[in-house]
Amino acid sequence: MNIEKRANLSRVLKRITVAVMIVSAAGLSSCLNETEMPEMAPIAFVSFYHGSPQTDQLTITVDNRVYNSNPFRFGNYFDYGNFYTGSRNFSFRNPGASSSLLDTLVTLKASETYSVFLADHQELFKTIIVKDKLENPGPGKALLRIAHLSPDTPAVNLVIGNAAQPVIEEQSFGEISDYKAIDAGRFNLAIREADGSGATLVVANETSVLAGRIYTLVIRGYSEHGQGTENRLSLQMIRNYPNY
Repeated sequence: MNIEKRANLSRVLKRITVAVMIVSAAGLSSCLNETEMPEMAPIAFVSFYHGSPQTDQLTITVDNRVYNSNPFRFGNYFDYGNFYTGSRNFSFRNPGASSSLLDTLVTLKASETYSVFLADHQELFKTIIVKDKLENPGPGKALLRIAHLSPDTPAVNLVIGNAAQPVIEEQSFGEISDYKAIDAGRFNLAIREADGSGATLVVANETSVLAGRIYTLVIRGYSEHGQGTENRLSLQMIRNYPNY
């Protein structure tokens, strides 16, 4: 990464920090008490997405400290929060429960950004954790990735508008793609089977993608559920940056 991109990433992280303080005031209890932090304490940034239809509302605890005061249900996204670095234990449990549904040990590095996705497969609750590479998309561009969280949906491609070729290919359940630079605009985002049929599975119509933004397109729910059901196969666009 060149010096210019390092500078851009530094600005991204600073803006994430400001946004997290705003979000905390709106209902998230931060894992850090800013008044108690030693000066220049190394921190990492972590976001959470609830993509498990079989799992009810959750409480997130980090090293036995409750993280969220707002509800965390299927389809909810918590923006990047500030976390001390090192080995941290993320625990997910039903509100008021003494035992956790899942514990995940994570090693966080200073100034790095991470996304934690919750998913389920064959009645098993799991986390998918990725390190995010937040970079300047460039003039007139945005960055887009897909998070495949639909357990009964096969490997997929992402096709933008009327393009002949997919921008992201061969993504299977549990995989989070790399970010891809795309032109800003307003267009359909189609998820198609990656096999020879290329059948369209689900479409986000007339989706607005703005220049300078960084997005995650989440594939969620179940293919086997018919239209109109709460957990049907659907798409959800998350804006990772800027977060306002």
